[in-house]
Amino acid sequence: MAAVGAFIVGIGAYSQDVVGRLGQLRYAVNDANDVEQYLRTCWKPAELNLVRIKEEEATAAALEAGLTSLAKQGPYELCWIFMSGHGWVDNSSAGLIVQPNGGGAGLPLFDVARLDSLLGSIVADRTILVLDCCFAEGLVRRMTFFGALGESVARLYVASSREQQRTWEDDGVERGVFTAHLIDLLNTGDAASFGGRKDHLDVDAELFPALCEQVPLYVYEHKSGAHQEPVKGGIARAPVTLPVANTAQRVQGRTILGTVVRRLRQAAIGIAAMGVALLLLAYTLLYYVEPGATGTLLVRHGVRSLEPLLRFLPSDRVDTGIAVGNLSNNAAAAAPLQAGYTSGVWTHVTDYRTWFTAVLAGLDAGAAAHYATLAGDLPPALGPSPSPLDVERAAWMALSAGEPASLDAILALVPGGDRRGRELVQLDVNRMDFEVLDLSMANMESYAAALSYSATLDPIEAFPAFLGFAKAAQEWLIHNTDAQRGRGARDRVVNSVAEVLGVISIARIDRGLAELDGVDRTHLLALADLGYSGVIGLALSRLPMDSEERLKVATDALGRFHGDADEPDQGVAFRTILASLDASEAAKKLVADVAAAFVRSGTIPNSYYTRFLIVAADARALPPSLLDELKDQAQAALKKGELDFEDSELARVLAHAMTQIPEAERAVAYGLIERAANSVTPKSSMTAEMYAALGRQQLDTGDMLARVRAQAYAAAAYTPDDSSVLEGPTPGVTIVVGAGPWLIALAEYGRTRKLPDEDVALLRAHYANPYLRVAIVPALLYQEQQVAADGAVGSWLERLAALPTDAPAREVEQAILVADLAIRPRSQFEALLGELRRARSGSQEPELRMALGVLIVESQIARTKRSASDVWRLDD
Repeated sequence: MAAVGAFIVGIGAYSQDVVGRLGQLRYAVNDANDVEQYLRTCWKPAELNLVRIKEEEATAAALEAGLTSLAKQGPYELCWIFMSGHGWVDNSSAGLIVQPNGGGAGLPLFDVARLDSLLGSIVADRTILVLDCCFAEGLVRRMTFFGALGESVARLYVASSREQQRTWEDDGVERGVFTAHLIDLLNTGDAASFGGRKDHLDVDAELFPALCEQVPLYVYEHKSGAHQEPVKGGIARAPVTLPVANTAQRVQGRTILGTVVRRLRQAAIGIAAMGVALLLLAYTLLYYVEPGATGTLLVRHGVRSLEPLLRFLPSDRVDTGIAVGNLSNNAAAAAPLQAGYTSGVWTHVTDYRTWFTAVLAGLDAGAAAHYATLAGDLPPALGPSPSPLDVERAAWMALSAGEPASLDAILALVPGGDRRGRELVQLDVNRMDFEVLDLSMANMESYAAALSYSATLDPIEAFPAFLGFAKAAQEWLIHNTDAQRGRGARDRVVNSVAEVLGVISIARIDRGLAELDGVDRTHLLALADLGYSGVIGLALSRLPMDSEERLKVATDALGRFHGDADEPDQGVAFRTILASLDASEAAKKLVADVAAAFVRSGTIPNSYYTRFLIVAADARALPPSLLDELKDQAQAALKKGELDFEDSELARVLAHAMTQIPEAERAVAYGLIERAANSVTPKSSMTAEMYAALGRQQLDTGDMLARVRAQAYAAAAYTPDDSSVLEGPTPGVTIVVGAGPWLIALAEYGRTRKLPDEDVALLRAHYANPYLRVAIVPALLYQEQQVAADGAVGSWLERLAALPTDAPAREVEQAILVADLAIRPRSQFEALLGELRRARSGSQEPELRMALGVLIVESQIARTKRSASDVWRLDD
């Protein structure tokens, strides 16, 4: 039996009746000669049975006879079929154009159906068909031979071009481009992608990829931008390798002893190789999950018991980003994840890889629902008697699928359902609804958050629920004190409830509606006059567009404020005023009146007054008279030999107000700011705040940014037990120690200018600190070049998919992309959300699906914040 059976035909010089329709091929015979030379170089005559059909004799009958002859002399270890010439494909036929054999008006074809049948008659372990003709894919696509193996090991074809493409010849090499590259690779065993010369080439892993790389590039360069892409197909149960000609038939002398030694060595190497192969197979196909050093669950290669043997290989497959703190309280469920014995095969059954299902089984039920929803599963239905936190989570998860119909069941659970009517009744201060009064601060905040998420999805449906809850919250405030609920509890509750109306109004504007329906606005104003001003009055101050209405609410609040923000009712009025300020003349008059109220109270200077002036300065709401007063105070302070605390507070206010100070008069303010900065430690958070305010206004001078950098780079890495943020001695003061304020200052500079790469890297590294994120993310977004909508999702997928083993870096990317998506015009935003949902459904990587889920959910939430809406309203 011959080791190799080969059939070769190359037809270029067609008879005249064929030439008139298609033209001659110049180098098909050269290609066939090269193939024959390669085969005769690599196999001895006794090992090779080669049938060569001459060009001028290449009729359909001759080709059939040659293949029949080849079949009769089998079986073979390898059968090589090479055919080169004109190819033909139409709706009714496909084949290689051959020399005519007598009459007939049509083109003479060696039909692929006949070729298919003849190939099936050749018995060979491995069969390779190499077809070099135009439209080559169209010929092999119609053949059934390559669709089943039978008793064979492999049946492969390599076609020179796709079905709609020409196959090119080249005068420079005097060969067909495809066959020239094929034979060159087989003769030399050398290509850039091989990493060195080879003595055998794997058809699947080496030869074909090299052809796919080189042939299209050569054709594109030498044929005026034309396209030719080789195609491979067929099936194999083992790799098919071909020898390289320049290393073939190299025979070395051997002795009996040497042969025995070599065989023993081969056996030992084989055993070792099998062990290594099994290890690598386990490394490649298996996974296990265990807690990582950073407190998240890691998916690793292999199984836990093989870790000592695999420790020198990269071990991490995926950093899930799922915190260990989310493990189930059920020890039996959590133990496999804790001990690293959750393992399986690295594959996917339905939508995503199986490790995700295994991890979910060991998590707390709420956390499992959270992560599964992010990955695209439908949120679970709320159970009986859900907790406020369950209601909050359900509203958050509803944003993943974006189905407003799911809100009915959620909103029905928000307290105040019996207060959603439109009757106007004075607040009953004696009403004692213990289902509301017994709620904790955290409970109230959860219900408020549920309303905000619901309003993000459907502001119209959420409004009645807000109305009822706001009334209930006012009753809660009457009967609960900070002494009962904890310091600052009342403020946190009223702020969280008031924020819901801001979300409703922004979501309405985003949908092309008025920020509030006129009837709703009138009703809220009336309720504010009926005892509900503590909640509803503050909520009305959160309306983003109607300055006149906000200031009317603030003016009403001024009637309840007498300079003592520590008193509960005055504190609510004070916050209402702060939330209402803008750069209008009416706001400036209001600021003057509030300042007068502080003066009349006889309590200034105090921290609340400083806070008021800073908020007014940031809103550009300081009236000229008050600005003049502040400048006069600065002049007096500069004449002192030593500054006191109040002078430093004045410097803080002036830093925030610099935009409102005429340029010719800023020297005094700058002078006081520098005096104040030089009078305290270089690490002072006060200095950081002043420099940050100036940087935000792009009015920093001298070496301010350099000083900010110097302190920011001294910041230690964040840890979860970081105690750098502390409550101050009074509600008006927050004390921040450490380098955090300097990082915030650097971020403020990054919101208005491009920063060096090392500064951007520093900010990214400190994104892990939750106290700094709100400042860092806008700065990082400013450093980016926004991608056009038609390429955005593809770009985002690449960025997120590149970080499977780095959850912290993935979280930074998510935050930037959320901010980017949230500020886009509504039409873009909705289209991109749809693309993200489709991309999530199409991905099998759970960590990528969860990242896309974060983009989908959090961008909708971020879009209803003032910072984002100020941008997209301008774009719209």
